[in-house]
Amino acid sequence: MKKMMASITTETTDRETAVALRVAVARIHRALRARAERQVTASQSSALARIEREGPVRLGVLAQLEGVSAATMSKVVDGLEGLHLIERVPDDADGRASLVRLSPDGAATLNQLRAASTQAISLAIAELGPSDESRLRLALPVLERLAELLSVTDRP
Repeated sequence: MKKMMASITTETTDRETAVALRVAVARIHRALRARAERQVTASQSSALARIEREGPVRLGVLAQLEGVSAATMSKVVDGLEGLHLIERVPDDADGRASLVRLSPDGAATLNQLRAASTQAISLAIAELGPSDESRLRLALPVLERLAELLSVTDRP
């Protein structure tokens, strides 16, 4: 009976931790998006970062990596192209297809977005007390590992 109660308590604690972490991450994300320049949408920003990581990539592959339909990604890419943040280039492996890659303006925009987020986070960290800052620093490897676990596509 004690073992069962401990299991239930652990599951409850794990769920509460998951809920609290989800809420905190969502609030941080919203706060950073609110501070970002309105030049690009969240979907466009995510696609830019993915294109940077993957290098020149086909639209269908980009849609799959971003977890959206090809039609949705086509609209995102059209918007990025209209802002001159990406370029379409021929696919050497298939002359009928094209790839998308960052333009120099796209790379500069990503750098600006990242710099603004980093600055906002740095300013907020500076307002934490030394104890909280130290705990945050200690938590970073765990958060990075959690991000890796969540990025595995075959997990629920």
